[in-house]
Amino acid sequence: MRTIIFLLAAFAALPAMAQHEHAKASVKADPFQFQHVRSEWLTDAELKGYKLESSVMTIAPGATDTVSHRHDCDLFGYVLEGEVQIGLDHAPPVLYKTGQMFFEKRNILHSLAANPLPNKPSRVLLLFLIKDGRASYTPEYPTRK
Repeated sequence: MRTIIFLLAAFAALPAMAQHEHAKASVKADPFQFQHVRSEWLTDAELKGYKLESSVMTIAPGATDTVSHRHDCDLFGYVLEGEVQIGLDHAPPVLYKTGQMFFEKRNILHSLAANPLPNKPSRVLLLFLIKDGRASYTPEYPTRK
């Protein structure tokens, strides 16, 4: 009798378990993921109040970000793996490949970031040289000209 009750309880729980698996499968990962690497205040007296923030940005295959934004700091990017298209001030995007580096001057409008590769993620090391109190990311709503 105990075996029958156990089997009935197990079968009754199957739909709940199947729903949980379906819910996990339907949640999409963010196509742009950021992993913090390091943050250090600079020690040169002439750079007092500045720090270097670094992170690795992973862009899913074929992903595109068209949310215009600005960084209130100088930004360097080094492509660790794959390819990335960067568009600034709505100019045609520039393609950077593994081993190449790009620079974005402070407060320039960043209008596009994309991974043109359909089957491979791209990874970029981002280096922000930022003064204390400044915003590292500000979305543009609406876009300023």
